[in-house]
Amino acid sequence: MRKHAMVSLVLAFGVVTAGCAAPLELVRDGGTLFVIYHEADVPSSVAMAAADLQDYLSKATGAKLAIANEPGEPMICLGDNPASRAEGLYVADIPLEGFRIVTRGRNLYILGPDTGDGERTPGGGTSTGTRNGVYTFLEKFVGIRWLMPGEHGDYVPRSPDLTIPDTDLSDAPFFLNRRLPTIQNRRPEVKLWSQRQRLGLSLYLWHGHSWYRWVPAGYFEEHPDFFAMNVGVRTPPVAHHKLCITNPELIRLFADRMIASFDRSPEVYTLSISPSDGRGWCECPNCRALYEEDPNGELSVSPAILTFYNAVARLVAQKYPDKLLAGYVYSDYIYPPKEPIELAPNVFLVWAMSDAYGYKLFRPEVQADWERILAGWMQVTDRLAYYDLPVIFEQEAGAPNPVALSILKFIYPRLKAAGIKGVYVYGCPAWGHGAPVNYLLARLAWDPEADVEALFDESCDKAYAEGGADINQMYRMLDAAMERHYRTVGGGYTLTLPIIENVYAANFEEIERLYRSARRKARDEDARERLRMLGDNLKVFHWTLRNAGMLEEPERSVFYLSDAELLDFIDTHQDSLAVSRMKVYTPPREEIVPVSVEAVAELPGAEPPANFRLRGDQHMILYATGDGPIEVTFRNVEARGKLVTCHLFDAEGNQLERTLMSVEAPLVIQAAGGEHRHLVIMAGQASFRLRITGAAWALSDRMHTSGLHFLGQGTPAYFLVPEGTTSFSLALRAAAPGETAVAELYAPDGRLVANFDCTQTAVDFKAIPVGPGDAGFWKVSVERADVGYFDDAHVKQGKGLSGYFFLVPDQALVVTAAR
Repeated sequence: MRKHAMVSLVLAFGVVTAGCAAPLELVRDGGTLFVIYHEADVPSSVAMAAADLQDYLSKATGAKLAIANEPGEPMICLGDNPASRAEGLYVADIPLEGFRIVTRGRNLYILGPDTGDGERTPGGGTSTGTRNGVYTFLEKFVGIRWLMPGEHGDYVPRSPDLTIPDTDLSDAPFFLNRRLPTIQNRRPEVKLWSQRQRLGLSLYLWHGHSWYRWVPAGYFEEHPDFFAMNVGVRTPPVAHHKLCITNPELIRLFADRMIASFDRSPEVYTLSISPSDGRGWCECPNCRALYEEDPNGELSVSPAILTFYNAVARLVAQKYPDKLLAGYVYSDYIYPPKEPIELAPNVFLVWAMSDAYGYKLFRPEVQADWERILAGWMQVTDRLAYYDLPVIFEQEAGAPNPVALSILKFIYPRLKAAGIKGVYVYGCPAWGHGAPVNYLLARLAWDPEADVEALFDESCDKAYAEGGADINQMYRMLDAAMERHYRTVGGGYTLTLPIIENVYAANFEEIERLYRSARRKARDEDARERLRMLGDNLKVFHWTLRNAGMLEEPERSVFYLSDAELLDFIDTHQDSLAVSRMKVYTPPREEIVPVSVEAVAELPGAEPPANFRLRGDQHMILYATGDGPIEVTFRNVEARGKLVTCHLFDAEGNQLERTLMSVEAPLVIQAAGGEHRHLVIMAGQASFRLRITGAAWALSDRMHTSGLHFLGQGTPAYFLVPEGTTSFSLALRAAAPGETAVAELYAPDGRLVANFDCTQTAVDFKAIPVGPGDAGFWKVSVERADVGYFDDAHVKQGKGLSGYFFLVPDQALVVTAAR
């Protein structure tokens, strides 16, 4: 990387008022003599800035300035052009993405470095300095605020007069890469809001989990040595597979494929070398020799990962020395190595502070560890960016997102002090309740030392007008409750039942009181619309609380919706900016297909099922065994912020019904005896228990790449090995060594055929020969191990089998022709 692309020269944000030049009377009594000037061939970012400047000045003052391509006094001169250079104003003196706002004589100049359309900075990004200057001008001198996207998102004060004092103001972002993901970024209005908040990047970094991209599962057949060894066996790739990263041929393959990618796309500046998510690291002697213990006595693979990054990067640099490879330091490689490892100059690290996800930084011990880890990585490299989701939950339940002011005040100044080059910090997709935190994250991405308290207070006042104080109080109350919860109970980044109960249910009466008070007070139309958007989320969340049995007399609430009303609400808000976009299930063509089904009258030697718990999306087939309805009762639902939907299809795949998973009443399915139905449950990360009456049934292992998903409690699972089968494969998966599971596989005659052990390896995959007389019903019993703990466990059938299990022997259903 060119040296100047890695340095952020931040100029002090301020206005110099000399007192010797007269102010510019830009608008007087709604009239103006000024024009907006830029050259005809400016980059589109400058033309966009000019149009926005014209529009917002008109909204604020009533004066519509003409846009001209020839200079003429008095004018607002935008960008680098002969007129600005004649005044001694040069963009070469301004850092990338920065700007300067200057009054000279009768004119106002706003300029900064601007990459042309299709052009890139030396760091592979773009620079929109002039546009950033225009938006700063509109904020500082006109009072505009972009509080959220959409037609009701702007705050525009009105005045027929606008005078600009004698000014020389310069600023530039500290971070060279400023991204705010998960805020419905693909929507045009969100893109526009992001530009107005001056999010952007002069340094381009791509850093997502990528090993599956460079070495897909298909390589295993010819090169099993490329893949991780676990318990002495090369593990076939399942889901997030791991690799043998000390294998020289694998390293060469990585480098060759990355070089080929740069060949195909010369405009690309950075490729990701980050490992796939999860565990299951290679245990071959060469890889293990590079592992160590972290400060907590746990496995750290950091030396192996950095050694691998370097090895690939050095090969890539032989052809592309100026390109970057970006890689995470995260999870089992979040701690710096004990012995220093010098990074290749084309390696860029992205610190993903997984130990702080959610609101964990409310805990002092997590803050202390955060600071130790950051200090350690700064000893390794100054090429470091930051990835986190420290102040949000992944949820679609509408729970108002605490803004966590103290966490933001902790993180951002420390990132600046450490010289971090970029921030990739998750925002909230539901703008109805997440707008305050998104606004703060965007402002801090530009200026990490901004006054968080003042920004939050201002955003509430301007967003909710006369109701701002009530909404401010609501968010601060939730902040305090969330901090108490995390300091005493703890938590992650999912919306668990304890959080719902301790933080939200305990305060919901006050949340509703403050909301209703704000609605009564607010008179501004835009403020009332923003409050309505917040209320939409509270309607969804009220249903979540009701379904969890945490509300007394829920019908009395202004937010009450029946199940049917909530489904209608979801249907009408699929394209909503206000609430999280709730996934509507559209079955893949290969999923809901005609199948042959047969109920099994008796299963010799079967044992009663354990009190199993399922997690995640499920596809089951239900076969009516009588003339009465089929009933599916859900219990112990842990939704984790997910609105779980159930989708019913007939045998041909036609959708019959859609409903919400509820513990209040069973799902009743009408089917005549001998008919079967497909039931698809879109549960995401939610877990639940179920009981089915009136039907034989079976579960598919295809809804998750790792197979049928148990949580916390397994059970014997049965499946059919048809006549003529000579072999099949079966895999057990857990997140060893912390989360473990074991399983035993039995043939139809009760003979123990294989043991599966996921105490040391994430995946235990076995090919099972089928002898004469072995066709029939096999049993795999998924159980707790003697070490670790049973949490998430998956079991998956291989090729040649139907992919269906049944768990309750006296409700056994055989499904064929599914694959």
